[in-house]
Amino acid sequence: MRNKHNYNRRSRKRKQKRGKKKSRFFPLLILVGFLVFNHYANPQWRSPLEDKLTYENIISFINSFNFRITSLKSLTQEFITEFNEPIVIGDINTLDKTKFSDIDNKALAIQYSGNSASELANMLSQYATTDVEKARIIYSWITHNIAYDVVALNTFMNYNIYPDVTVKSVLDNRQTICSGYANLYQQLAQNMGLKSVIVIGYAKGVDYAVGNDNNVNHAWNGVQIDGKWYILDPTWGAGIINNDRFEKGFNDFYFATAPQNFIYTHFPENNKWQLLNTPYTRNNFDNLPTVSHHFFSNNFELVTHKNKNIIADNVVNITLKAPQNIVAITSLQSNDQEIEGQHTFIQRQGELINIKASFPERKNYQLKIFGSTPNQENNYPFILGYDINVNRQTNQEFPFTFSHFSEHNGYLESPVQKQLNPQQNNYFKLRIDNAIDVKVFDKSSNNWTTLTRYGNLFTGNVEVSRGEVIVYARFPGDRNFWGLLRYNH
Repeated sequence: MRNKHNYNRRSRKRKQKRGKKKSRFFPLLILVGFLVFNHYANPQWRSPLEDKLTYENIISFINSFNFRITSLKSLTQEFITEFNEPIVIGDINTLDKTKFSDIDNKALAIQYSGNSASELANMLSQYATTDVEKARIIYSWITHNIAYDVVALNTFMNYNIYPDVTVKSVLDNRQTICSGYANLYQQLAQNMGLKSVIVIGYAKGVDYAVGNDNNVNHAWNGVQIDGKWYILDPTWGAGIINNDRFEKGFNDFYFATAPQNFIYTHFPENNKWQLLNTPYTRNNFDNLPTVSHHFFSNNFELVTHKNKNIIADNVVNITLKAPQNIVAITSLQSNDQEIEGQHTFIQRQGELINIKASFPERKNYQLKIFGSTPNQENNYPFILGYDINVNRQTNQEFPFTFSHFSEHNGYLESPVQKQLNPQQNNYFKLRIDNAIDVKVFDKSSNNWTTLTRYGNLFTGNVEVSRGEVIVYARFPGDRNFWGLLRYNH
């Protein structure tokens, strides 16, 4: 939201401004009262108005006059619009993180039921002496003890009524929205002798619309540690919103986040709080792909397609970089509906992950990429997303890949289409780490064809009939053959 206030004004001037707001609001009350009176005094008006004079529409009517009941910026306490000292950007790799786990446990054990920032700061100070310990214990206590108020968020988004985000209210209720988190962090930091700022701007969360720069939608913090500045977001560190409900979950990623990673999701109104030597523009920020913190915690990197919007005239080939123990999977969707068929294909070359995507129709798609190290639950978090506008349908489908293909860094050179040529030779060429034997099984004819091995490369011509064809591999110390790829006609 645009800055409508100068926060260095004296309280007398603030009172005068509040008086002006009341005088602006009084004519609106008269107008609304007039509409309500006529609704009941004139029956002929009731038919067109009986479903319209609701509380929601009155609020909407008032807002149409650009009247703000209150705003994120105006209710963010101690908001610092200017910081005149030179800003020295900190290096997160130099922070002593060895005591973070111990600090987090101590923060979790601190029980405080009051509503005073100074009292709470005194309690936290008993367990933190250095700047980094103080900054960390404040972050940890807030994220473990303050829940996100989804009801208040919805009320604000629907009716423009902002909740009480003062420190006293936050500590009384133990729930708030972003500016309440930022206020509390700011007050605790100041009481513990740390320099801190509240940063407001745009965050790619539930209420962010690309290109809509009318109102800022988020608040977070900067904190000075040993003379250098770092950024953090206690709101996002406390948990997530899922199906309109807050799910508590401590997230370490948003404490002293690397600025080059933070910019993918947070764009400050004041560019200097990007803490980047070369700041991004708003347009740069809007065009970045949608990423989650798992993208960075799993050490993914973008190699190609560094903007989120892709215009496709053919098969799209996206390349990422990630450690070789990372598994990636994809989902191609349109209007939140999964596209049926094998329209994505993932394979590896060393640390490079290549993702192919084809499209059955000319329309808009969303390509979502998930990834992490293999786990027994087969739970792979979202890491990256693209919006794809398709000008020409390709309608190519790819073979189905089994888990052993990705787990052993499989890379298929041919054939890459799901449909094989029946009653003629099809040339197979693939790499698969650690395999000692690769065979192609034609299910219809019950024929097995062994491919020729050259190290981890396997090749050969295979004549197939119509039906299902599966590529299997055998690995050292295991007599079983495991599926790699499946083709269908």
